[in-house]
Amino acid sequence: MAKTTLNVTVTYPAAGKPFQDKSASPAETLGSLKARVLAKFGLKEGEEGGNQVTYVLMQHKDRLEDLSVTLDVLAGHASALSLKLSQQIVQG
Repeated sequence: MAKTTLNVTVTYPAAGKPFQDKSASPAETLGSLKARVLAKFGLKEGEEGGNQVTYVLMQHKDRLEDLSVTLDVLAGHASALSLKLSQQIVQG
């Protein structure tokens, strides 16, 4: 039987509390989730002080680069998905 919802948690070291969605859609893309997470934490990607700032979602120690992948693919058979948000700065 297919999962109808996922319990998604995203931690960001600079934030006091993690992003939590206990009823995320398994069909949601990583790109959509990333946009919601950035908004929740009040973060924006782009140029800041001459540096390029981006954020990457990580699963275990793996960088998740394909933003078109769906959450159910990342979760596998699990009913919960735990990710980390990492800030990347490229000096300009």
